[in-house]
Amino acid sequence: MKRRRSSLTVLLAGWLFADMLLALTIVMLGAEAPPKAEAYPSGGASPSKSPCAAQVRGVKSKPALAKFPVSPGASGRTLVAQVKKGLRKQASGFADKRAGMVLTFGGNGGSGQGVALASRVNTALREAYPSVFQSAATRNFHDLAASAGSISMEIYFINNGCDKKGS
Repeated sequence: MKRRRSSLTVLLAGWLFADMLLALTIVMLGAEAPPKAEAYPSGGASPSKSPCAAQVRGVKSKPALAKFPVSPGASGRTLVAQVKKGLRKQASGFADKRAGMVLTFGGNGGSGQGVALASRVNTALREAYPSVFQSAATRNFHDLAASAGSISMEIYFINNGCDKKGS
């Protein structure tokens, strides 16, 4: 019986040692310092003084809104022209920006038809302004309350990295 008891003690000591080793590993990984921020921009130039309060990357939280009519049965070129005209009136000053995400709501009778119209508008959007919308993620939706040919867009632009206080 003594043999059993001593081997049980050795087994428990082994498990205790393994548990302590695991706990120490987790503590050491958690205590590791975060990587340092890049000292220079990726272009290699020295940093200049910036009016930015903080550098923020990602998609802006507030969208630019645009609403305009299109002809649901319009051909590709006509639809591109209608999208250009509608966006020029609604979302001025976006030509020098890049969109990260675009939510497009189309009104055109049934829900499948509204989604199809929104999809066609998003395709025309990429053709109308490729430098702004080519890499943007787009989602197509149907707007139940909108009349046929009505387009509503929420355009989330990519942040330029500058977050000024108060803006």
